[in-house]
Amino acid sequence: MNLKIPKTATFILTIFFTLAFLAPLPFVVLTPGNAQNVLAKVITPSKSASKELKIYESDGKIFLLSILITNPSAYVTGSELIYSWMRSDYAVMPRSLFYRGGRSAEAEKAIAKTEMVDSQIAAKTAALNFLQENYPNAQSELVRPSDLNISLAKTGGPSGGLAFALGIIELLTAEDILQGRTIATTGTINSDGLVGSIGGIAEKIIAAERAGVTLFLAPAANCKDLAPSVASIPKTMKIAAVNTLEDAILALNSKTPRGCANLGA
Repeated sequence: MNLKIPKTATFILTIFFTLAFLAPLPFVVLTPGNAQNVLAKVITPSKSASKELKIYESDGKIFLLSILITNPSAYVTGSELIYSWMRSDYAVMPRSLFYRGGRSAEAEKAIAKTEMVDSQIAAKTAALNFLQENYPNAQSELVRPSDLNISLAKTGGPSGGLAFALGIIELLTAEDILQGRTIATTGTINSDGLVGSIGGIAEKIIAAERAGVTLFLAPAANCKDLAPSVASIPKTMKIAAVNTLEDAILALNSKTPRGCANLGA
């Protein structure tokens, strides 16, 4: 028995599904961003730098990782949502986790820029304090935060703090901490050297893998986001979980750095 749907009903259903696919939905899409080496012309002496400031070249790389996220002035449609769910390297998250309702794209951009500047200031302070306590030969007590310039275009937010701090330590010490390795890291940092969690870490793992990273320093607070049921860790990459800047340096100096599994995550 064949049943025919009336043309009017067919038309209404077509309109309904078309609108459903094109209607804006309260989600954002996260994708892996770039891996930028902070030791390559990102951290440099400022024009007013003290003559005591000495920069040592490094044969390694410290990648700062970023993610790409739906612009606050744009919305995800139903069709985009389905496509994103089908991609293993895309993540769909509630819009409310990243953007506050009613805030313009310009306001969001300004906030991200302010967070980036604050993270740079905190990273300088944390790194110089660490050097004074642990590397007296570096004469870091003669270096002021204003002697260092950090320039990173088209990137905002606070998650580069740990990468900046490690970059400063590597560049201001004669000791080769990296020993030619290519590492990546993400995490906020405060002036006391405490490392905080960030968003989009699974996507940053993908960016790190694409950059050939073998050691990834992750905030210990993000270990729950790196559980086997949540994220896929490449076999060629080792994850080190850190709570402080000191933890990060210890991980770099260890053949068996503490990972998330050591924390029960």
